[in-house]
Amino acid sequence: MTTQAGSSPRVLIIEDDSILGGALLQRLRLEGFAVELAADCAQAVRAMQRARPDFVLSDIRLPDGSGEDLYRQALPLLGKTPIVFATAYADVSQAVRLVRAGADDYLTKPYDVDELVKTIRDLLPNEAEPLTPETGEGFGLSAATTALATDLKRLASRDIPVLLRGETGVGKEIAARTLHSQSRRSHQPFVAVNCGAVPSELMESQFFGHERGAFTGATATHAGFFEETGTGTLFLDEIGELDARLQIALLRVLQDGAFRRIGGRQELQFDGRIVAATNADLSELISRRQFREDLYFRLAVVELRIPALRERLDEVLPLAQRFAQQSAKRQGLSVPVFDDSATAALLAHAWPGNVRELRNRVERALALSDEPLLDASALFPEMTLDWLEVPDGSLAGAREQAELASIERALELSGGRLGEAARRLGISRTTLWKRRKSLRR
Repeated sequence: MTTQAGSSPRVLIIEDDSILGGALLQRLRLEGFAVELAADCAQAVRAMQRARPDFVLSDIRLPDGSGEDLYRQALPLLGKTPIVFATAYADVSQAVRLVRAGADDYLTKPYDVDELVKTIRDLLPNEAEPLTPETGEGFGLSAATTALATDLKRLASRDIPVLLRGETGVGKEIAARTLHSQSRRSHQPFVAVNCGAVPSELMESQFFGHERGAFTGATATHAGFFEETGTGTLFLDEIGELDARLQIALLRVLQDGAFRRIGGRQELQFDGRIVAATNADLSELISRRQFREDLYFRLAVVELRIPALRERLDEVLPLAQRFAQQSAKRQGLSVPVFDDSATAALLAHAWPGNVRELRNRVERALALSDEPLLDASALFPEMTLDWLEVPDGSLAGAREQAELASIERALELSGGRLGEAARRLGISRTTLWKRRKSLRR
């Protein structure tokens, strides 16, 4: 996740030692960070799926896997997020391998917490890179998103709420920014809020603001998200994570167009546009009474689905080339060329992390490679790449080998369960079985 206006950098600590984890949680919160604690790989991955953190610190030994296991699962979800591993001396070799594969650093236990705080501040970007429709994740590069691009352009001039649906990393914020940039509100603020990342105890203050003296610690008047937005666009990402109290409050703002700061008597007008997004099944949440149906109907006046990248394969290579050009420009490098093995691997990969994963892989490859020609190993360092040696040297052969490697990797991550591997790859169980059989001949 990118750090939102008015919010603290979000730090994810992955540590199974509850005493050490609790101590880090308290210290980092005192330093002004929003901290979440996960005790194993599974909890950590779920946390990253809910909202991308701004920094990750992970123990290298966890109850359900190693640092390398975690890194393979986390890589598609991290984007540009720095990740640092904490290791005992005996595991330093694994930490070194992880740094070579793209992790940012490692700390040897016992480490100095002051040094950890300094490391976090050094690795956090000074300012989150703004996401705009011009950064390369735009829509309309294939038939799968041509209609979406048309709908976004049409809806930009229609001042109604829009709900964007899609998996993590497909570009929901890009779609929201497209709506904003092409609307009459384009010169007003665009405020992005991840509803799952705002601490529950701060939610009302963050959304509505508060008056000085409204509660202990309120030493100054604070403008909340509604007030910051003004007549601009308020983007509510992961709306399904919104606290039940805030669902009621948001519904009232949508109905009345007015709100009050905490501790305030003056009624303030909200004239902004709300665009919401989710990767959750809101109908399922409604059936479990975890999301208000009346709020859903208010937010989803128009509902748009953004396809996963595996449904837009024609866009993979153009997007990869755009990201390579942008990254090379930022780093002062020559624009690299993808060789046949890289092209084959890009087309064969299942892209569970969608466009965000694609951008991350390209940028990491450029940062870690000195070669003008990028091969598959630069883009997929976590995979066993024996398949890169293709006897006939053809692109078709490379692609088939890359496809087989992706299938085998999905099976490995799924514990050999064919149905789960097929779900990861976005194909049917029968198709996976037949394709694997054909490629292994």
